Amino acid sequence: MLERFVSVVGGATLPFLLYAALAVVLTPTAVEGWPRASRWRLASALTGTAGALVFAVLRATSVIDRRTTVNIPTLIACVAVDAVLIVVLALLVRRPTWGVDGRLGTVAQVVGCLAIALAFFRAVPEAVLQLAAFIEPGEEVLSSQMLLRALGFIGGWIAVALFAFVYYRAARRAPVRPTRITLLVFVLAFGTVHVFQLARVLQSTHRIRLGGDAFRVMSWATNNAGGVVLLTAAAVWLVPMGFALARAVGRTPVQANPARTRALRAERRRSRRWVLASGIGFAALVATRTVAVAKVNEVPTLSDPEPYEVTADAAVVSAAVLGDGHLHRFAYATSDGTEVRFIMILKNGGAYGVGLDACESCGPAGYYEGAGKIICKRCDVAINPATIGFKGGCNPIPIDFAVADGTVSVPLSALEDSAEVFA
Repeated sequence: MLERFVSVVGGATLPFLLYAALAVVLTPTAVEGWPRASRWRLASALTGTAGALVFAVLRATSVIDRRTTVNIPTLIACVAVDAVLIVVLALLVRRPTWGVDGRLGTVAQVVGCLAIALAFFRAVPEAVLQLAAFIEPGEEVLSSQMLLRALGFIGGWIAVALFAFVYYRAARRAPVRPTRITLLVFVLAFGTVHVFQLARVLQSTHRIRLGGDAFRVMSWATNNAGGVVLLTAAAVWLVPMGFALARAVGRTPVQANPARTRALRAERRRSRRWVLASGIGFAALVATRTVAVAKVNEVPTLSDPEPYEVTADAAVVSAAVLGDGHLHRFAYATSDGTEVRFIMILKNGGAYGVGLDACESCGPAGYYEGAGKIICKRCDVAINPATIGFKGGCNPIPIDFAVADGTVSVPLSALEDSAEVFA
């Protein structure tokens, strides 16, 4: 659940915030009804999402087997639109008295719609393709794990949309120029991400060749830029929130009309609430991109090998040690000094599962226990304990063993022959 939530938030937050920020900057101060520009922005977001859904389906069905045929032209379009939008926003920042109803405002509306459509088209496919991973191999169609993954996926979209709406309502109460500067900084960072992504695709298809420091910078940027931009947005967008909060605190000026004074006080209370909600949302975003991401990417540590008895020809483990039904790990040093790890577990029905702490697919990565499953550390495949001791898939490589007189023993010859697996 958390993994799906974090993935959706990481991929969908940028286009939603771009949509909200452009709505703040490009919507006139006095709004009556539903402005045409707002309808066009919504249509742009829906168009980009629809195109992304089609692209995701074509990828999933292998109709499009080379993503670069779509990624390269769309990234080139993103870079071009970002450049024009940066110029337009810079002009709006330079002339804070300029509204969005003139020619420059019209250009900004058109370019903003293109940027929104492209942003949603770029972000949605990766999130949608997670639907194919809702059901792990061997799981039932309707299982608690599948439902938790679905809840995380849906919850991520709801959280991002709610966050963007709260930001819009709070930022509408901030001064015009700080809000425009904030959007300009965000688009600069967003455009930089697109430039690095385009460079990576062109490098991978051998259309350009980067080496040395340029390649290292590109690699770091493409792997970390998304999170950096999100955290930058969280920091920079607190500036207009601060201006909005400053407007909403302090003594309310007394108006000639008492009703006007009460209305002004009520508006200030609403502003404080929206700014507080926005601050909480940014704090949740930062927590999601730091603490939650670290939790999802946390690499489990294998437990230390347990002691056991070694006879002349076998490694002997007491059945009482295995009676708790949990995974137990052991290690044997072969004659050439290789450490061979093997695992044992008492399965339901009283049978024992014995195998190497390695599989034919992932090698000696090892296994750990979690949520009643035995999980491969390298590929995160969850294995039913009942299948340990059988060949195939990511199951532990089975080895010979014997059960007698309250012990489970593994021939030392089998462990010696397994040294090549751990070499």
